[in-house]
Amino acid sequence: MNNFILTEISVTTLDISNLEFEIGMILPEKYKEHILKFNGGCPDEKDCYKGKVIAHFYPIKYGKSPLEKSYDRIKDLLPNKFLNFAYDGGGNPFCFDLKNGNNYGKVYYCPMDMGEVEPEFLANSFEEFMNGLTEDCDY
Repeated sequence: MNNFILTEISVTTLDISNLEFEIGMILPEKYKEHILKFNGGCPDEKDCYKGKVIAHFYPIKYGKSPLEKSYDRIKDLLPNKFLNFAYDGGGNPFCFDLKNGNNYGKVYYCPMDMGEVEPEFLANSFEEFMNGLTEDCDY
């Protein structure tokens, strides 16, 4: 399992419920478990997934840019019901598709430096995404 550094103050299940209410979306269960253990932060070893480098996970509360605040800034640029949970060195988000249906909880990379966002599918779930992190970014 990957350890995280530069995390924020721990959060509670009530904090997670409040975030879900504020954004109007239900977070994947494995992501909630992760947030309870690591509120934001950086993977300390394995930070690559399919050639994409994760710079930082957004904390859901506390810190300079908690998830709700960062989501409010970019939600109009993302596909409907996509939620950014992490970003790369250029600020491009890794997102969940949180629409109800077959794609719920899938993970996408959303490069934002080319105009319109074209999500790139990465993983079927947060668990698959986290288990697929590697130290080497050669994909």
